[in-house]
Amino acid sequence: MCKFGLEENNRIRYSVRMYGHLDDCFIRISKILPQYTPEQIENHYKKYLDDDVPPINYERILETYEKLQAINIKNERLRKWYLFVKNFIFH
Repeated sequence: MCKFGLEENNRIRYSVRMYGHLDDCFIRISKILPQYTPEQIENHYKKYLDDDVPPINYERILETYEKLQAINIKNERLRKWYLFVKNFIFH
């Protein structure tokens, strides 16, 4: 796997400004930088170079995870209660 250097990053940024409105933007950029596939360029751009992407809010991710865990615990309790009642009634 090739690493992206400063020169490649600058070329990608410039090329996205030039071709970003086109559907085949990253395919065109991969012709300029043939050592990278369009998928590699697109992933690198979206992950490291795109300024329009908001920063990751880890606190919100943690809050969402905790809420999902609480729902899973509640569902597990309901499932156990359902199995208990089902076994009690039908056995």
